[in-house]
Amino acid sequence: MNRQGLSLYVLLLGCLLLAPWNEAALADFGLIRSALRDNEFWRLLTGHLVHSNWSHLGLNVAGLVLLQQLFGQELRPVFWGWGYVFVAVAIGICMLAFSRFSVVYGLSGVLHGLFAFAACLALSRDALLGAGALIIIGGKVGWEQIAGGSGFVERLIDMPVATDIHLYGAISGVVLGAVMAASARLAR
Repeated sequence: MNRQGLSLYVLLLGCLLLAPWNEAALADFGLIRSALRDNEFWRLLTGHLVHSNWSHLGLNVAGLVLLQQLFGQELRPVFWGWGYVFVAVAIGICMLAFSRFSVVYGLSGVLHGLFAFAACLALSRDALLGAGALIIIGGKVGWEQIAGGSGFVERLIDMPVATDIHLYGAISGVVLGAVMAASARLAR
């Protein structure tokens, strides 16, 4: 197993430890606005690892695998770690400040951020892949802001699609990716 693949498995293990069969995990670790206001800041990192059901977890695992396959070169283990922390915390702060959602479960917001982050990093290696991914992510979150979440997905995951959280994740991923890309250019 390569080191990039190891990062994927560590994140997946976190999701499985707080798996959808554990309703206590949803209450104790979910990204819940009122709990964040009560200084339960661990939720900024754990809230993205709990899922509403197996279908929800399955969709996010599929996203993780796709992310690894497309951008494994960009997301070295340290980038997975820092990317996760930065995007997860940014989403939590934005949720507190702007979101209509008071409870969020699942990795999809962080996935949007990690895809955007990796796409920014990929621009120097493969401009078509990086730019294409950014256009697709931008189009998806833009469409969700206009049309809302997919009814099919909402029925599948048994909760509303957190479209605001996808937007915050994508924006934070672009910010992190732009900063990392700029600092790499300055270091050369």
